[in-house]
Amino acid sequence: MSEKYKLVGCCGIYCGACFAYRRSIAAKAEELKEVLEQEKFRRIATAFDWIGDYKEFSKWLRWLVKLTCNGCQTGGGNPYCSIRRCCKSKGYLSCAECPDMPCKKLEWITRRYKKWNLKNLKFIKSRGYDEWIEKMEREVERGFKTGDVIAAIERPRAKPRARG
Repeated sequence: MSEKYKLVGCCGIYCGACFAYRRSIAAKAEELKEVLEQEKFRRIATAFDWIGDYKEFSKWLRWLVKLTCNGCQTGGGNPYCSIRRCCKSKGYLSCAECPDMPCKKLEWITRRYKKWNLKNLKFIKSRGYDEWIEKMEREVERGFKTGDVIAAIERPRAKPRARG
């Protein structure tokens, strides 16, 4: 596979616009973690009530450091992604090649990305991967990020138990 196609998400996202691929958050989290360790901030934090649970904060920081992805074409992302598994089983780079697009597998991710991924798949289908990749590279160069189109979809919450 050509290097430039590695940033094509099976579902229609462009990995080059994603913070996890760019490692923007992970890099800053790593930097903060190192500074906090150098300053022995864990000891300092105990003196300030307003800091809260430093141990819990440290867990989040370690999680952010690991928040990276190489893109689904190279094995990144969710290893159980039904969209990627479907594309790979059919020999497709993305859903744009599938005659059944859009299908039920795309519903959640399409809601998550406010139909941006679906627009991308339709663009790819009509104009091809090369033109879409060039378009996305220009947009990213101008500052576009997937966070610009992601919807804040809340996970379903467990119902509170009745007290009795």
